Amino acid sequence: MQHFLKFHRFLVNRFVWPHSPAQGSLHWWRAYILASILMAALLFGSLAFLSAATLIVKNNVWGLAVIDFSGLVLCLIFMFIHKIRYEVRAWVTLISFYIVGITVILSVGPLSGGPAYLFAFAVLAGILMGNVGALIAITMNTISIIIIGGLIYSGRIGSEFPFFLTPHVMIAAGVNFLVLNAIISVSVAALLKGLNNSEKRYRLIAENVADVIWTMDMNFKFTYISPSIHQMQGFTSKEFMDKSLDETIVGESLEKVLALYDKKMNLIKLNEPMAWEPEIFEIEQYCKDGSTIWTNIHARFLRGPDNLPKGILGITRDITDRKKNEEEKIKAQKIAGEHKKLALVGQVAGKMAHDFNNVLGIILGHTELALLSCENEEMKKTFNLIFNQTLRGKNLTKDLIAFAKSPEPRQEFFFINEKIDFVLNLIKNDLKGIKITRNSMKIVELIADPGMIEHTLVNLLQNSIHALSKTNNPEIIIRTHAVDTTIVIEIEDNGCGIPEKYMEDIFEPSFTLKSNRDATGSYDSTIKGTGYGMANVKKYIELHKGDIFIESEFGSGTRVIINLPLIKKELTVKEKKQIQKAENYSGKNILIVEDELAISDVQYSILSHAPCNHKVDVAFDGQAAIELFKNNHYDLVSLDYILPGKMSGKDVYSHIRESNKSIPILFISGNINFIESIKALKQKDPHVDHLSKPSQNIEYINSINMLLAKSAPAKA
Repeated sequence: MQHFLKFHRFLVNRFVWPHSPAQGSLHWWRAYILASILMAALLFGSLAFLSAATLIVKNNVWGLAVIDFSGLVLCLIFMFIHKIRYEVRAWVTLISFYIVGITVILSVGPLSGGPAYLFAFAVLAGILMGNVGALIAITMNTISIIIIGGLIYSGRIGSEFPFFLTPHVMIAAGVNFLVLNAIISVSVAALLKGLNNSEKRYRLIAENVADVIWTMDMNFKFTYISPSIHQMQGFTSKEFMDKSLDETIVGESLEKVLALYDKKMNLIKLNEPMAWEPEIFEIEQYCKDGSTIWTNIHARFLRGPDNLPKGILGITRDITDRKKNEEEKIKAQKIAGEHKKLALVGQVAGKMAHDFNNVLGIILGHTELALLSCENEEMKKTFNLIFNQTLRGKNLTKDLIAFAKSPEPRQEFFFINEKIDFVLNLIKNDLKGIKITRNSMKIVELIADPGMIEHTLVNLLQNSIHALSKTNNPEIIIRTHAVDTTIVIEIEDNGCGIPEKYMEDIFEPSFTLKSNRDATGSYDSTIKGTGYGMANVKKYIELHKGDIFIESEFGSGTRVIINLPLIKKELTVKEKKQIQKAENYSGKNILIVEDELAISDVQYSILSHAPCNHKVDVAFDGQAAIELFKNNHYDLVSLDYILPGKMSGKDVYSHIRESNKSIPILFISGNINFIESIKALKQKDPHVDHLSKPSQNIEYINSINMLLAKSAPAKA
């Protein structure tokens, strides 16, 4: 019996699937029932036809034979020709029941199986076609029985087969048949209508929520996937259902899922109630385009009648954005922690350096005087040693002071290649015997603090020179090029390189591999290191919103890669198109408060020309800004935090807020202390925003547009 049911299910699924993609829906089950009826009719109808062959020949009822045979042919057609619509197959099948029932009654009599066919005709009409189908079938049965009853009552038919004892009995039997037939047919149709409404409601929810609802059997084969899988991962429901777990879940996450499944199954074997509480976990899954997303899975076992799991029901939610935000938060916290640590080290180091400089100044001065008057050669050697070591201490304090300070970078336009030429000329004596290779593309100007960039280049080149102190055929390669919105500077040498275990410590304050820490003997004994050079370099690059990377292999050389933002003096064609597509404000009155000419010129140019077309005034200090604001109407103020003179940008802000509480104010500053304070200010004042220096032109325009949009009056 079990094998027969499996075979039946296989055949029915084969015949019903092309006509109903929504597997498990009420429509699917109706098609499933119809396919079962056709299979049963084909199988048992054939047996009935063979068994009735003698009766057909003996009683000469060839019309019944034709009808039965036609019914079998229709069963074959409906099962194997998939293009025929479900409604056509259903109604033709139902009408076949009706015709067979009428034919049997007329051929054999009302006490035959004919009424059973009519009864089944109405009930099946309710199942397959709903209320309307049931009412049509009951009406047809009623009319047919009245006509047949009339024909029998008038004596036109019925003399050759058994009949009811009296006409009253016939009428009572007919009425009872119709009443019972109507009750069952309408009840079944009403039940199915209710199920259909519930199924539509739940399917509407399942197919329109953003989350993916799914079920699978205990072999990890999906049995249902809501259409929202397409929005989440790009697959259609059928595509995803055809995939195995390892085709949808990333390796490590798959191991987690399988381990959890094994744990649950072991709990079920031990009859632990915990095995049936839902599990919530996070996994990484593949999308159709090959990318991956992070999802939150809420899944539980479905309990079968034998108290064993028969499947799994789950809900999948895309949490990729949340994971990214968490990662960015962790990264930001790490950076903030590093900044606090460096700030603390810097404060201590800076105070010590200032005090130590005074001591070194005294020692250095007296040593120089002693050298001038000393005639003893041995004593001169001692004074020279003191002098050189004091000079080394002075250089160390210089680096400490630079590390302790966190000034906001000045912003000037200059060509990076010209700055490299200047630095190479500055240290040309140290470069003797070293081959310098330049690979520089012609690039646009860099806007940055020239002093910080110069200090960065000196530190990096000095490190390369030191690394080449024991190298045959020493060479330094300098490359500069532009990539999209980034200027790239590379300094590569074929020196001693850095051992892998120290790579993470390169930017740590006071870390050095030179002098007494040169455990590998890679540097000349005369080379000394302060340990603060690379810490300063990293700080300078980060103050410019850039990145620095180091690639090195011990014994083979080092390559330093610096990425700095490329800011042009005007908007590009692409940026203008982006601004025009977005919500762009134009024709506003804007006050720029900025003391650095290189920046104010760019801001003025991009704001006053298309597509912005604002009317722009520029103030170079706080007092000028207050005067302009008092005498003119402005829709927005672009305000630098660090200004010359006694007034800071914060002072200008406070003065503006005394008379205007709602004018949008965009602070422009890379000052670390201000960046911390602006968070609290933005919470108190919704008409304030902040942009760090240096910023891309498109970022500047977008920030202004967002502030103007936020402050614009609501549309009616």
